[in-house]
Amino acid sequence: MTRLLSPARCRALGACLATALIAGCGGGHDDDRFDVRAGLRNLMTQPRALTLTGASGTVSYTLTLTNTPQQAGAYARTGVVGARSELVSRLWVSAASIDTVSTLIHLDGDGLAFGSTDGSGRCTDISSTPTSALPTAALRTQSGPQAVHEEYDGCSATRLGQAASSWRLVGEDNDRWTMLCVQSVRITSVSMVVGALTEHCHEIASDGTIGARARATVTLSSGTALTMKNY
Repeated sequence: MTRLLSPARCRALGACLATALIAGCGGGHDDDRFDVRAGLRNLMTQPRALTLTGASGTVSYTLTLTNTPQQAGAYARTGVVGARSELVSRLWVSAASIDTVSTLIHLDGDGLAFGSTDGSGRCTDISSTPTSALPTAALRTQSGPQAVHEEYDGCSATRLGQAASSWRLVGEDNDRWTMLCVQSVRITSVSMVVGALTEHCHEIASDGTIGARARATVTLSSGTALTMKNY
């Protein structure tokens, strides 16, 4: 018997997918190289709309993800002004809308996140890996840290929890194309299901251009893996 996700777990799932976001064809030889620095910047700064689908038994899932650049503004917790981008995720289970999560991401001059605010008013400080440490010619087998996320209650001084994210490159369909994956792991995060591991993978070209293919995978604390994609 297929068990549906509870509303609480679905809401947490939506929040996970929004924080980690949000992918060109990069397939070829094992020594092909990819500009991860440009790829991560493009994911955060360029407009994007995705519809991903998947199924577990007889239960179908649909996830839509949009990234919409916004006017520059101040991050509520620190007052630092920077470019902004709104990430919105909507999750359906068997055609029934479960949850919508909106997150406003604050970006530095290199297009890397330094903070975010969600629809509930919760702030998250984001310590992104410096641009200089992100490779511009990474092999398909490479991976590395992306950011540490510190969550705060209503943008106050009360810290709620922590999560971390990393990137990796992986070949798909016999290396016909390459995916840039961003993976988030709960440490003490309150916005992620306990034990959850969530990953977004986006098609990437050697120059960091983001292509049309994308998928998202979440492993629940129960061990159940949920994968949605558009190819």
